[in-house]
Amino acid sequence: MNKRKIGIIGAGSIVETNHLPAIKSVEDLEIAWIYDRNQRRTDLLSKMYGIGSCGEDTLQGAVAEVDICLLAIPYGVRKPYIDLCRQLEKSMVIEKPFAFSVEEHLSYCSGFKAWQISVNFQRRYYHSVMALREVIRSGIFGKLKAIRFTQGYFSLKGGSGYLSDASLSGGGVIAESAIHALDIILHITGASDVGLDSLKTISVRGIDYDSVFDSWLETGNSRIPVHCEISTLQNLDNGLELQFEQACLFSELSPDSEILVRGQGRHSPGFTLQGYDPGGANKGARRINEAFLSFWKQVAGAMQDEQVNPTSAAQCLLTTQWLEPIYQKIKSID
Repeated sequence: MNKRKIGIIGAGSIVETNHLPAIKSVEDLEIAWIYDRNQRRTDLLSKMYGIGSCGEDTLQGAVAEVDICLLAIPYGVRKPYIDLCRQLEKSMVIEKPFAFSVEEHLSYCSGFKAWQISVNFQRRYYHSVMALREVIRSGIFGKLKAIRFTQGYFSLKGGSGYLSDASLSGGGVIAESAIHALDIILHITGASDVGLDSLKTISVRGIDYDSVFDSWLETGNSRIPVHCEISTLQNLDNGLELQFEQACLFSELSPDSEILVRGQGRHSPGFTLQGYDPGGANKGARRINEAFLSFWKQVAGAMQDEQVNPTSAAQCLLTTQWLEPIYQKIKSID
């Protein structure tokens, strides 16, 4: 089997630490070159991993020679590269956030086959996430009644670099970090629809720093309330709480997080859920690098089979649908 060649646009830390080692470990994939506007970063990673490099003047020709492009650059500067890959009929892997509206999401996918665009929501492959998904599906604690997610780390840096510029990042902590949790919530519940009820935020020039919002999602015939608190201005109890008819579950959502089961009430005595693995959750990633490897294996599978799979942009449209009214509200308040 011929290996599929990958060109990497962007040489930031996520490429250096996570994407490059993962791609190198997938038999069906081969890295052809890396490019970044920062030539020093391009040269560093090219030498570190023994891969080719290219410059702005040779990029179009380089893209023409590969099968897949990884776009790991800020949201605000991606469109010309997406257009180039569409023109040259190349598959793409794009870092989150993918889009800030359903219309934009669909426009990026236009002209590509559904299996040709993947979005890096690799946390779906965490062991903890896979276990929570199976718990919900099994119904062992009754119906899911409500969801609460909190993420807060006080930081004097706030937004830095491109993250402080909404024209580059698209938004703040929700889009750049907490979007993983929004995607996880939709993924583990198998939601068919989602919407926003209310939002309060502290934001500056389109960058959100502290937000509290209430949403809803639909699963089957049930509408489930979702409460989120996301901040870089305060420390919070970080994690996901699922309230079922018969118990509450809490997970910090790191790859190998324990799942705490307790009675109704956030501070009720509880125990750790152990030995529950009906869907093979033990095959899930227990480290971040394992999640990236699982993601890239799925990408390779989608390209080989020419079939939509969980990495495909078509499978995260609902995540964009949730993000859209959040940032519409943030912009109207700011």
